[in-house]
Amino acid sequence: MVLSDEILVEFAQNLVRTPSVLGNERAVAERTAEMMAQSGYDAVETDSVGNVIGVVQGKYPGPTLLLDAHMDTVDVLAESDWKFDPFGGQIDGSRLYGRGSSDMKGALAAMVFGISGLERSRLFGRAVVVASVGEETTEGSALAPVIERYLPDFVIIGEATGLQIARAGRGRAEFLIKTRGKPAHASTPHLGENAVHQMMSIVSEIEGLPMPRNEFVGTGVMCLTDIISRPYPAHSVVPSECRVTYERRLLPGEEEDGLRRQLRDCCLRAGCPETSIDLAEARYTSYTGWSVNQRKWYSAWETPEACPLVRKASEGLSSVGIEPRYSAYQFCTNAALSAGVKRLPTIGFGPSRETLAHIVDEYIELEQLMRARSGYQAIARTVLQG
Repeated sequence: MVLSDEILVEFAQNLVRTPSVLGNERAVAERTAEMMAQSGYDAVETDSVGNVIGVVQGKYPGPTLLLDAHMDTVDVLAESDWKFDPFGGQIDGSRLYGRGSSDMKGALAAMVFGISGLERSRLFGRAVVVASVGEETTEGSALAPVIERYLPDFVIIGEATGLQIARAGRGRAEFLIKTRGKPAHASTPHLGENAVHQMMSIVSEIEGLPMPRNEFVGTGVMCLTDIISRPYPAHSVVPSECRVTYERRLLPGEEEDGLRRQLRDCCLRAGCPETSIDLAEARYTSYTGWSVNQRKWYSAWETPEACPLVRKASEGLSSVGIEPRYSAYQFCTNAALSAGVKRLPTIGFGPSRETLAHIVDEYIELEQLMRARSGYQAIARTVLQG
């Protein structure tokens, strides 16, 4: 099958036109597996988790390069605000519009096509392309069984980098903080203990925390994402419980115990020593029925510039006219597992920009889509050339 630019764009359009909101990736998985088979992958399968895995096997023994692009997307909210049909796959000028076009069906299409074009007779080792599920809620959980099975030496995450090399990324954690008070009638609040007032003092302490900074990755972020009291609605009752969720964007080297102690100190300074602090949990169920319940701690990571993967990727991109520049992901990706937990040499490379993910009228530039295909192929060729 001759994989022209027109076929690449058409495949990306088809993926965008196939809804795959988290947990409903089956149809996109089927289309991806079909395209891998048609484009000449040496092996194609869908595992029990729902990931589609395509293998290009080189002629000679060598390392395993794993490339990951997730199939799931976030939902379409405020659909009436969209100028373009979120599942229309419409091309307007130089852009392909639709949910998932940037995050990250365009990258998936470019990856599938780029790796299929590798010349096996000159390859040492193999390239394994994974179209993964469940990334939007549990980064890395669905990819874990693939890593355990294929034992990659190097990993490329296809999330948007604007065709730069991301050699680091922030992680994320979600903390649930809960205060307990004493109920009383709202006409006599002095007889109770208001859990919301306690939380207000704690929030004030947390909001005043200085955020750490990493020279390359950037600054940590602490964001209050929700607050709720009980009973709710409260009919003339002093609330006896209040819970907030804080999302923390992590930097390389930060550990759960250290952040827990920091939050505990905030509670002590607020005069609320009985406050509970827990990590939130995420539950994901794939279209195959596979499910996971995961604590929301996703590690930050950094791959040194001197790492062979970074150097080889730079060489490969230069060979196809893409200037190799280095960046760091500000959002969290499946690299939280491959690099943050498994400590595998990992980089990110993909078309489009982080800021286009999850937005109204999400889009990808067609030029970026086509250059990404060349980029994936060039990186893989250079890493696996011996």
